Amino acid sequence: MKPAAAPVPTTPAGLAAWSAVAGRLTGSTMGDVLRWGAGDAINFAGGFPDERLFPVEEVRTATDTVLTRHGNKVLQYGSAAGEPWVREAVTEHLLRRGVTTDAGSILLTSGGQQAIDLVTRLYVDPGDIVVTTSPTYFAALELFEAAGARVSTVRLDERGIDPEELDRALRRPRAKLLYLVTDHQNPMGVNVPSGQRPLIAEMLRRHACHLIEDDVFADIRFTRPAAPIQPFAPERVSYVTSFSKALSPGMRAGVLVAPKDVLQKAASLRENVDVCPNTLTQSVVGELLGSGVFHRLLPPLCAAYLERRDAMLDALTRHLEGRAHWTEASGGFFTWVTLGTPTDPERLLQSAVREGVVFLSGSRFRRGGGAELPELRLTFARLEPREIEEGIGRLGQCVKALMEKDDGARVAEAPVRGRK
Repeated sequence: MKPAAAPVPTTPAGLAAWSAVAGRLTGSTMGDVLRWGAGDAINFAGGFPDERLFPVEEVRTATDTVLTRHGNKVLQYGSAAGEPWVREAVTEHLLRRGVTTDAGSILLTSGGQQAIDLVTRLYVDPGDIVVTTSPTYFAALELFEAAGARVSTVRLDERGIDPEELDRALRRPRAKLLYLVTDHQNPMGVNVPSGQRPLIAEMLRRHACHLIEDDVFADIRFTRPAAPIQPFAPERVSYVTSFSKALSPGMRAGVLVAPKDVLQKAASLRENVDVCPNTLTQSVVGELLGSGVFHRLLPPLCAAYLERRDAMLDALTRHLEGRAHWTEASGGFFTWVTLGTPTDPERLLQSAVREGVVFLSGSRFRRGGGAELPELRLTFARLEPREIEEGIGRLGQCVKALMEKDDGARVAEAPVRGRK
């Protein structure tokens, strides 16, 4: 009789130990957002552009032009930094924003997220400190934590960042990176005030710290933007942007502008990950920029998102006034809502889901302790004004019911005066 076969290991631990990075992975908020985005609920959770606004015909025409002009070359591997003619077109686009750059300082990436990841891996060892705001973009927080960084936060509100608090945070030993979303911030929709930007640049030099300036919403603006931080200290800043919001996230077209030494190492690192950016889609972006089509698309696109922002503000006033306050975004996709009483936002989410509405709780965007009052990030970009009105109406009823229930419970639990 043959001896019984040894059981086949069914867990990775039975084969080999996880790496330290894998051990730190516990799922992602982005995964939740993508799952919710595939459902039928009124979705205030996902920071997606509206596919109904994508320039399908313009992309089709640009693709035909690129294939006709460049032939099979745009279907081959390309440069790790991106094709030179595309980087020239991107340079002209960024100079209009006030970024200090040239084609040799640009690396084209697979979306803005890859740019953040590359710079983080170049600077952060386990135990190093990444300083950022509270709240800030959840996927950046999860990326820093996966790299083994300790996240140190400074407060952000409609007035900006407290410079003294930021200075103290950057002074800490092993504080290597600062991460800021400077305009139309995800999740709050606020901007770092223009007067604070040169001060932050000076702090970077004083503390020998490097900034990842995340400006992926720069093209979706409702007012004239301030200059980025990058031109005040280009040797200390990696500037990240993307065409995902204004053109198409599916094209995965991101941009990293960085000092030459950072860019060279980032290119070497990415060659071992995905070799090069998508040659075809980067060429389509280059054609849309060079022909002027992209810039002609922006005014009507921003007008459409402004209409939705205004619909969100109007609906919040009708359904949540007196129970919450909120930010008024000058661009981007988000409104940040703070409720007026300490209601559990997860209970509110469960109630909202039953009514066919989803949102993200503010705790997803914070580290080192949450806010005193519950917070919600609401996205208006992918919804028509009538959908926004319907969704906020349902959410308002959930908030009202939950607050009334909590108020009743507090009254029932309060001691009655004079009773012995």
